Amino acid sequence: MSQRFLRYTISPRVLILPVGRYPENASIAFLIRNPRGTLLPTDSPIFEVTNVLINETATQLALWGRLGIAIMKLPKRWGKDAVYEGGKKEILCMNHNFGDFGATTEIQRTRWHPGSTNDSHLLVLTSENSFRLYECDLGDAPRLVKCWKVGRAPSSSPSKIPDFTSLGETAVDFDFATPTLRKPEMFVDKNTDEIKETIDWNQIEWPILVLRGNGEVLIVRGNVLLENCENPVVLGSLSMYPSTDDNYGIDSCSIMCLQTTPPIVVVAMCTGKIYHAILLREILDDDDDDRKTWSQYGSNYSLHTPDDALYVYECVELELGLLFTDDDKKYNCPIHLHCDKDNKSRYFCSHNAGIHMVSLSMVSQLEELIHGKYIYNSGNYLPSLLNQSVLQYLFSTRTKHTNVDEATPILGFGLLQEPCVLIALLHTGVVIDLSVIDLYYLPRIEQLEPVMNTAKKVNKEPFDVYIKKLLRRDVSQPITKIGSRSMSLSESLELLYHATNIFRTQHFVRHDKVREEISKKVRALKALKSHLLKELDTLMETKKELRQTAERLAERYEDINDKQKELARRAEEVLRLVNYKEPLMTSIERAEAEELKKMDMKIHDMQIRLEQLKKKSAQQTVHTNGTEFNEKRKEIVFTHNQEEAAKENLCHMYVQL
Repeated sequence: MSQRFLRYTISPRVLILPVGRYPENASIAFLIRNPRGTLLPTDSPIFEVTNVLINETATQLALWGRLGIAIMKLPKRWGKDAVYEGGKKEILCMNHNFGDFGATTEIQRTRWHPGSTNDSHLLVLTSENSFRLYECDLGDAPRLVKCWKVGRAPSSSPSKIPDFTSLGETAVDFDFATPTLRKPEMFVDKNTDEIKETIDWNQIEWPILVLRGNGEVLIVRGNVLLENCENPVVLGSLSMYPSTDDNYGIDSCSIMCLQTTPPIVVVAMCTGKIYHAILLREILDDDDDDRKTWSQYGSNYSLHTPDDALYVYECVELELGLLFTDDDKKYNCPIHLHCDKDNKSRYFCSHNAGIHMVSLSMVSQLEELIHGKYIYNSGNYLPSLLNQSVLQYLFSTRTKHTNVDEATPILGFGLLQEPCVLIALLHTGVVIDLSVIDLYYLPRIEQLEPVMNTAKKVNKEPFDVYIKKLLRRDVSQPITKIGSRSMSLSESLELLYHATNIFRTQHFVRHDKVREEISKKVRALKALKSHLLKELDTLMETKKELRQTAERLAERYEDINDKQKELARRAEEVLRLVNYKEPLMTSIERAEAEELKKMDMKIHDMQIRLEQLKKKSAQQTVHTNGTEFNEKRKEIVFTHNQEEAAKENLCHMYVQL
């Protein structure tokens, strides 16, 4: 997804424009008429927001200005057009504000770190010549990971001696160079496959190119994403060849590094001049071999001797406005550089006079050189400098008749792909689009796996503290105690003018500012309350509908369950009848049937035999009963007298014997 910068100073609401052919390529702007949807922050920023920066995975949005930063979590997209929350009109987005930079510290530049595995690290350059790295996990407050200096902090003491800030020694911009290995000597004797197997993500570092206002370029090396590692090494300033008296300008404003091999560095000046240089390893003479690491500003930070240098091969000059002649005084303004990540051979410049597109022929020549398409034995193996870069003035917002004090900035810039379309938000609030031919577009979609961290978070400034700071005055108006001496009219008038001036400049202005800020806060809270009430009503209606739907589904489930059981029973009965009446049987079934028939015959035979046995048993029983009866009938029964007579006879026979 192309990088986009959009600015606003009127409202903290973010409106979604109805453009974008891919879900990750939707443009975001402010106060555009007929928006498709509105993103409402849960905590509106109390500082002035001047820039908007979206991370690569389009999950978080950084709203930043000179005095603070706000991180907003973007909602999900779905539906036919892949819009936020299916095309909801107003979406409440959770955000976190933080501005712990001090009263005199301002933010120079903010960029998402391209080496972050979860795309949540934000690198901030401050006016104190220091970097701050924040980890912005999804749904969590930002956490300060690391802080280091790249120069001496400016002094706030008033002095007639020119401060180094006025001399251009303050860092004004930075960009990430092509990633490199931390210890390349470990992979010298290994091929590509072996390197891929042994490489670790922590061994890759993203060098940072830092631009000062006087044109000097520093380079920061080291993996800043590792918390347990020491601070990165600041190298600089880089030598620029060929050497010039003015060191290629003294009013540098922007730097950009194209991700080519070797990297191409673009340095822009406020005068409209842009230098194209190649970042290469510097070839030193024998006299320079004794250069060592040195400390320029004491113990606060050290500048080490760099091994790289910038080889400037081209200078182009932008036309900042129309109708200017050679004799006219040229218009100067800061230039903002925007890279086209899907086409490395071009970039865009936005400024107060419009938008330029610069096409670099050197990129294709470097690619041919890397892939060995040049014929080395013919001597034409180096890229040619005859093919100059092509400038195109896409939009113009100024002419020489425009008042110098009239502000005509480009408030927003974005790129859509396939086909490439440039989207810009002008200072008048008009959104313009222009189709740009793009033959090298290759979509890249990265999945985000957020990593939650429970470490300490950065605390934001409370609103009442912010109001107290606004009411703080440098000059106070005391109560007049002049005495009995009468003052002249001129003295009284002068005193009145003085008091009036103090009240106007120190009291009324600040109270008006406080009233405006409180009004903004009240409007934001009212809008938030109204939105939350609507959301609550919507949730209650949804809850009611879900409950009714659940009851209806439960009843339908019971009916369907009973019906299913009945159908299952009927189906089982039908299958049984079908199997019973099936005329054809398999061999196994026929064998089983024969076996059943044999068993049936055996059972029948056994039943017959059992009946016969029963009959024989009955006959035996009858015969036995008859025999017993006959035996009973043949038994001799004696009377009592007979028994007595028999006993007497037996006794006489015994005596005789």
